[in-house]
Amino acid sequence: MNPLPSAFSLDGFSFRQIERRGDVTLFAKRKPKHQRDTFEVVIIQRHPTTSIMGREYPERESMPPSENWGVAGWSYTNLESARKRFGQLSRERGFHPPPFLAGAFLTANRLDSATV
Repeated sequence: MNPLPSAFSLDGFSFRQIERRGDVTLFAKRKPKHQRDTFEVVIIQRHPTTSIMGREYPERESMPPSENWGVAGWSYTNLESARKRFGQLSRERGFHPPPFLAGAFLTANRLDSATV
């Protein structure tokens, strides 16, 4: 499976993944020379291995197509609204964060075991 990259360019915009839970992803989106990010929450699309006009395409992930906007993709001008939709979709699609492990703690975005 070729996963959707965490950073890529598409249609003149650069996308940077902020967070992903299962098939729900929150991206920051920016056009060159613009000062401010906008945000997109998407349900990643999965495609099986296919052959189109004699060319083989591996199993892969992609952004939803434009015609699925409002069903599998949403745009936001502020991060707070995007995070709210991201959390809602993650829960609806069955993502539940793992329980906190006893004896573990977070440091620098990393889960470490406590030494006793």
